[in-house]
Amino acid sequence: MIPNTKLALVIAGNISGDEESADPCSLLNYLPEDILGCCKLIEWSCQPSNHYSMKLTAELENMFETLISDGYTGIIVVSGSGVMEEMAYLTDLLWQRPEPVIFANLMVQGRAGLKEGLMNLRCSVLAALSEQARDKGVLICSSGELFAASEAVMVDPTSPENIFQSPEKGSLGKMLNDEVRFLRTVRRPGFLARRPETPAIVELVYASLGGGERIISSLSSNKEIQGLVLAGFGTGNVPPSWVPHIMNILRKRIPVAIVSRCFQGHVSKTNYFEGCFMKLLEIGVMSGGKLNPYQARTKMALGIAAGLTEQGLSLYMLNQPVSEESQLLYK
Repeated sequence: MIPNTKLALVIAGNISGDEESADPCSLLNYLPEDILGCCKLIEWSCQPSNHYSMKLTAELENMFETLISDGYTGIIVVSGSGVMEEMAYLTDLLWQRPEPVIFANLMVQGRAGLKEGLMNLRCSVLAALSEQARDKGVLICSSGELFAASEAVMVDPTSPENIFQSPEKGSLGKMLNDEVRFLRTVRRPGFLARRPETPAIVELVYASLGGGERIISSLSSNKEIQGLVLAGFGTGNVPPSWVPHIMNILRKRIPVAIVSRCFQGHVSKTNYFEGCFMKLLEIGVMSGGKLNPYQARTKMALGIAAGLTEQGLSLYMLNQPVSEESQLLYK
């Protein structure tokens, strides 16, 4: 345990009213007495998770910064699991401090219910008390395991054993015999040199069989949109009917990025036909590399808000350094 530990248990989502934990204050009753004294409950918001936005999440992360400045040594976040993947990822992109931030999945559905959720709370607190949790960025705790926010995806919200997973690398740590053990380290994302105030307005459109043209056409005439992410077929291909509308968006100097819509996919140069990844690059669409669609939208929104140029944004999407030393990367 870190000396002089002071953990903030932040309520950032509604607590199900049909569970014993409906009252957020009752959560403290389920923590061991020997660590109860180092935890303080902070009710930030109890609205359902589907009411959140990137702007609200950025404000939440800013509040975390204040808590650390006030002397807290770690933060446990209780929020709805439906958007936890995106909330944790956005927070991770901004969180440059060594102190741990752990999103605890308490809203477990199905047969595990309250018991599973409270296990995740206990696991999160024990992890935040560990010196090994420092410098690992933002984590998600679910099914008694700890996943890096940059790697976690929601697999099945109704399966207690398989709600969140890190398909390629597995969990960072897990609770064994009431002790949290960390198994590996994680590569932190490249950080922005300037802190974005309000995330930019970025839309996401998925490619589907013969669909999406009306959506792309509507976005090409929208005056509020500041960026667009395309989730393409396979290795990054879109219907050819999209291309003229994409070009109209690019002419307005609005950045467009292409990623794969596939669960573990990434874009690559494999074919050459209208709407393929290579031709999209030729007209000015930037690559999202291995980012999934939600990650690409989040990174683009923060990068644009931080004032990255087109070149800087292209590097940021591929997790390359974007220091302020180069005048070509920031406006």
